[in-house]
Amino acid sequence: MKINFVDYIHLDQKVCQLSRAIEANVLPYINPQNIDSEKTKFFLELKKGNEYNPKFLYPSRNPLYSYFSMSPTFETHKKELEALLEKVGQDSLGIVFEKKISDLFERMELLKSVGTPNFSENSEEYYGKISNALVRTAREIVTKKVKMDKEKVTFLEAKKIIDAFIKKKKIPYKVVQREAAGSKFSVNIRTKQLKINSDAKLTKEGVKRLIAHEIETHAYRYENGVLQPYHLLAAGLSKEMLETEEGLAVIVEESKGINCGVQLKNYAGRVLAIHLAKNKDFFKTFKELEKFFSDSDAFNLTLRAKRGTFKTSGKGAFTKDALYLKGRFEVEKFLKKGNKLEDLYFGRYSVYDVPLVKDIDGLQKPKFLPEVTKIKHC
Repeated sequence: MKINFVDYIHLDQKVCQLSRAIEANVLPYINPQNIDSEKTKFFLELKKGNEYNPKFLYPSRNPLYSYFSMSPTFETHKKELEALLEKVGQDSLGIVFEKKISDLFERMELLKSVGTPNFSENSEEYYGKISNALVRTAREIVTKKVKMDKEKVTFLEAKKIIDAFIKKKKIPYKVVQREAAGSKFSVNIRTKQLKINSDAKLTKEGVKRLIAHEIETHAYRYENGVLQPYHLLAAGLSKEMLETEEGLAVIVEESKGINCGVQLKNYAGRVLAIHLAKNKDFFKTFKELEKFFSDSDAFNLTLRAKRGTFKTSGKGAFTKDALYLKGRFEVEKFLKKGNKLEDLYFGRYSVYDVPLVKDIDGLQKPKFLPEVTKIKHC
């Protein structure tokens, strides 16, 4: 009997090469370029008693379409991966690579549909559907009154706090300001940048949350993945990885007692916003959320749910934001089974991938772990 030898090092290089080539992060393509002007217009019309659905402008999609449909380099990568996929074994490592390759092909379809009538459907296909139980839980959470953190800090004060943490932990990241985007904060693990919106109203609790969420979860998991025998663990495994990534970030926030009620309500608001936006236009979604949130927060939640969709005057939603609350409950369930937080820090993967990951030969213990002494929840 002939046994096929699989060169996993070579496969790892090819998979990561494709992952970099297709610009796997969808967010740069769905964050509107004219948020400030459309937000101003929206509230001016609202004040007059008029309904207005913003007309968002996005980065040009043409190069992306051209790249996917015509680039010989892309087609070469794709054919090579498809050929390698046929040789992947059914051992734990083979299954890991198979999951990642499938994830990349699905993500390509999502990227190509940004701003088209298919985007909402592809988004739900990729990120998963929202259960009725999750919507009910979200509704219960948003009705609760929460105490707001009022201790404001300037961008420079926030940068000083974050820089001190980065220096202490010896990780090569830097803080930068950016124009308004869908989220107040984000981390780019490739450029090693922590990005803060120029219009973000910063509080001390918010800065602590940024550190817990963006650095002690996203950056730490990536940096630990870089140290593993296969770079795939830094690039990220299955599409379910995103659910665990965001859910784990919420758990780390809560374990530090960071503005628990306010942030949990916000995560619940994201679920409700998506649920509403799937069947309503921007204005009607906003009016429903306005019952539970300030005008500004209701607008931002609606924006996050409607970004990347074909027209804000129609039905449809970008469904990624449901992963925060959904992932929180999945990670909580994982930990309640006796698993450790450390089990999720060997790289970037989901709670469902843990047995496969821990079976990989040469796996290195996580170098970076969050400063959490005891898991507790809001």
